[in-house]
Amino acid sequence: MTYTFKLPNYAREVDQAERTLLGLNSIDAVNRDNSSESLIVTSDLTYGEVLELIRENGISAK
Repeated sequence: MTYTFKLPNYAREVDQAERTLLGLNSIDAVNRDNSSESLIVTSDLTYGEVLELIRENGISAK
């Protein structure tokens, strides 16, 4: 599945979020959307599971 996560602190957190997610076996792909300040994540996990992983790493996401 593919999910979109808004990052309220995009400029400060996007690099960390991308590195963190790409380091996980359960994440297939991570793409940035600079115009909407969001990350597009492809994973077999649920939206809630991916969101939890992002937040556990200190990244604000919606």
